[in-house]
Amino acid sequence: MFQTDTAAFVRRFAEAWAEPTVDGIVALTHPDVTFVQPLTATVRGHAAVANMLDELLSTFPDLRAELVSWAPVDDDTVFVELRLRGTFGRRLVEWVTVDKIELRDGLIVSRTAHFDGVRLLGSLARRPRGWPTWLRAKLDR
Repeated sequence: MFQTDTAAFVRRFAEAWAEPTVDGIVALTHPDVTFVQPLTATVRGHAAVANMLDELLSTFPDLRAELVSWAPVDDDTVFVELRLRGTFGRRLVEWVTVDKIELRDGLIVSRTAHFDGVRLLGSLARRPRGWPTWLRAKLDR
């Protein structure tokens, strides 16, 4: 039986999200992984997680996350709070997620993200102030 060093896992998780890459995050996941979060369909397996992460990192090319806090539940479950920041268009977007992560053999087998998806969508929908007047006029029609 594999026993997870939860603190070491959280350190690797935080490092992976500090400068995220698809490969870096997928490397932390079990082949049977499931990701659940607001605004996207549930994804299962390495390929689906990689596709979801690729879309996320394409949408926010400079996305970075900072570890805020974490708390173990037991040897195989941990809650991790992250503050994510990235630009969408020219505007900085920030949100906080609390992820419930279940581990198997030291890898993520299940990740359920908890964040306010409606608020995030609202911040993405607002037009940046710096948009040209002619473009704002076309959008206001």
